[in-house]
Amino acid sequence: MSEGGVSEGGVSEGGGNGDGADGAGDGVPGACVCGAGESAEQGGYFAELDRRLRERGMPRENAAALVAELAGHTADSGTDPHTEFGPAADFAGQLAPADGGTCGPEPDAEHWTWTADAYTDQAVMNRMGAQGWEIERVDRLGRFVSSRDPQSSLRWEYRRDVVARRDRAAHAASIAADGWEPCGHWLYLAYYKRPLAVLDGPAATLADPPERPARSVYFTRRLYLHLAWTLLCLCVLVLLLTLGFPGSSDGGRDSSAPVGAGVGAVLGALLGFWLLRRQRRQMARAARYNAPESGGSSASKKS
Repeated sequence: MSEGGVSEGGVSEGGGNGDGADGAGDGVPGACVCGAGESAEQGGYFAELDRRLRERGMPRENAAALVAELAGHTADSGTDPHTEFGPAADFAGQLAPADGGTCGPEPDAEHWTWTADAYTDQAVMNRMGAQGWEIERVDRLGRFVSSRDPQSSLRWEYRRDVVARRDRAAHAASIAADGWEPCGHWLYLAYYKRPLAVLDGPAATLADPPERPARSVYFTRRLYLHLAWTLLCLCVLVLLLTLGFPGSSDGGRDSSAPVGAGVGAVLGALLGFWLLRRQRRQMARAARYNAPESGGSSASKKS
């Protein structure tokens, strides 16, 4: 989503909004200032949205960035925010739960745990997100633990990035302004989610969500071929090294088996490391979104 049409001063860093939750004139960031193409009524809408987001516990910086993004969207499209997103109070409730974090599952929410390989996880996640499934976390087995409120289901969007463990916090901060929040990680893969209400407003709500899918495992043929090829390479390597050692006079050829197996294990580990590095580069190229540029946050663009 483009950020064009929002000047750097579109989100004020001081002065308050007159009736903010933290008091007037307390230097609250995020109070909207009407830009060149923005009417006073639109400015009032986003000022109220900013105030209500902070009342519901969203950090000030996140609220300011989100409001600026939404203001830029309406400026580019020429739509009225009341029509696009609905009442500010209701829209704030969709974007920020009252406890200040991601909405936990309701008592009557549906729960579903499923898994997919790295060749298809992005497609499956977004297909399930379109059906209202929110990924809460990724468990130790790499499965996606999801929930859905059948009474009020929102559509979700997901992305997957290749991120080193030490860089997770910085990467999450760099894309937070676009509405992304972490929802789990597995090895070097980090997963993020955002409600489509950020982009689609009330249209992101599902009036009649479909039934839970019958399948819970989404593995592709490519995964099985990759595992079979890796196993075959390792077996052939061990076999060749074992048969390649000449037999001793007393123990015969069998005495070379432990040595061959040991050398094969080392070379197999090196091969596995190389394959892992190669797969990591492939996963990075297959990311649904480009990685944000260093030095600042910008709107994500589909690759």
